[in-house]
Order: sequence, then structure tokens, then C-alpha cells
Amino acid sequence: MNKQTASPRRRCGFSIIELLVTIAVISILMALIVPAVQSARESARTTQCRNNLKQIGVAVTAFEAQRKFLPPSRTYDHYTTWAFVILPHMEQVNLFESWDPAVKYYDQADEARLTGISSYICPSRRSVGGNSTAGDNILSPLETSPHVPGTLSDYACGAGFGPGWNWINSGGAMIIGQVTTDPPTVPFGNFAPPNARLISWRGRTGFNNITDGASNTILVGEKHVRPDRFGIAQEDGAVYNGDHPGNFARAGGPGFPIARFPDDNFNNNFGSYHQGRCYFVMADGSVRGISPLISTDVLGRLTTRNDGVPISDNDL
Repeated sequence: MNKQTASPRRRCGFSIIELLVTIAVISILMALIVPAVQSARESARTTQCRNNLKQIGVAVTAFEAQRKFLPPSRTYDHYTTWAFVILPHMEQVNLFESWDPAVKYYDQADEARLTGISSYICPSRRSVGGNSTAGDNILSPLETSPHVPGTLSDYACGAGFGPGWNWINSGGAMIIGQVTTDPPTVPFGNFAPPNARLISWRGRTGFNNITDGASNTILVGEKHVRPDRFGIAQEDGAVYNGDHPGNFARAGGPGFPIARFPDDNFNNNFGSYHQGRCYFVMADGSVRGISPLISTDVLGRLTTRNDGVPISDNDL
């Protein structure tokens, strides 16, 4: 009787060593892949932000070609801003027409105040649809109001630089407009009286007033907003509310550097959530990334349209 030779048993599964090696390999791959994916996503968000600014620059140029003056930073105190008056050139005619240009921001319909525009939001910072939560109330000795919310923006016009709020009316390409109201504005502070109706307005500057060169003058850039101030005027209130300069304008120059980090303790400055660059659209329509480490003297020349001081590539 022949004896059958027993065959060795086949081993199934992994040994502990093999399992640990597999986990280690997967961990290494994940460590390599995740940063690459995050970098690709941020690159896409940066591209979208630059495209937003490019679209704003095209809209400003189209506005100036039609009206023969640049959009003002705001038509007037209590009324509206550059971000609203260029909407017809941002493919937002219906939203623009929902606004009553004769009455103040505080008296507009909800649709006009609350409708968000994707081209006004940097995707590295937040998504579209947020509205201001505090601070959008009337600043006037003549009247008061509760908070009236409005849509937000991550971009602000450049308005030169100087102490306090004086820069809003100074050397930037976009400055306060000229208006006629009924009843007329009052002498102290030029406040519009309660129930005043805006009869007419026009901008005070055009491309011909940008004597320093269109490629060396900032129109609009990313505005610095501290994370704990999202939605709060004046730092981050309703971008259509011309009553609060911090909602829609920023200074740049000595005393007003570009913020380096999101939580830098500034509230009137430009600043970005992109690493190492803050993006701007210049008066020639080009989009430029500028380092937060730029000299504030040079930044001041970029935010001023007519200081007569040349800027070279070595300055940037």
C-alpha cells in the first residue's frame, strides 16, 4: 500500500510584516498626494481670483468708455458704490435695474441689497452668498437706522492713502462722485438729509487723470479682512453701501502696508488669503500679484494716480 505524500498547506492572507509595509507605503503615497491635491486646488482658486479681478477691470473700462469717467468709489455718502454701478458691465443688468438710484442704500429692496455676485468673492476666502451681520447702519448726526444687511465682497477699490478716512476722497483712481440731491446736502460733513433723493451724479476722474501711467495705478485689489470680522462693517460690510468706506475701499502706502497674514491687526488695508501674493487689477486692465513685503512708499505710488514719481520693475 502506497503512502500519499502530504502536500504543504497553502498560506492565505498577509503576515504582520507585509501589512505594516503596505500601510507604510500607503501613508507615504498619501503624504505625497494630499499636498499636491491641495496645491492644485489652491492654484485653481488663485486663477479664479485673478479672473475675477480681470473681469472687474474689463467692466471698469467699459463703464468709462460709456460714461466718459471712471466709476467713483461711491456715488455719495449713504448711496452706493463702484461695485454696484459697474454691474451692467458684469452681465448683471437685471440686478442693477432692481436698484432705485434715487434713494439711499438703506431704503433699497432686499433683492438689490442681498444678491451675491460670484465675481466679487475670492474662493480661497469664502463662498458666495454671505451677507453682513452687523454695522451696516446709518452714520449721520441727522438720522439713525438699525443694521441693514447687504452682500459682501473680497475686493475693494484703491483710494490713495492718508490719515483717517481722508484717503477716500484723495489721490486714488476712484474717488467720491459729484452729486445733486433734493433736499441739498447739509454743510457740516456733507451728509444727505433724511429722505433725500439723489437727482444726479457723475465721477470726478477719468483715464486721462491717471498721469502716472495706467500700468502703475491700482484700480481694485483684494481687501484684508480679519477672520473674526467677516460680515461686520466697516471692515467687511455690504459692498454696495456707500455709507461705510471700509466696506468698499482700501488704502495703500506709508502706514497702510499690505497685510501679510489673515489675522494681522489692520482694518483699512489690502490683504490676501493667497500665499505670498496679493492680487490687484491695474488701470490698464492687467492683473498683478504684489508681495506683501513691498515697500510702503512704492505701494503708495501705486495707489496714487498722479504723484509724478516713476516706478520701475525693480521697485516691485
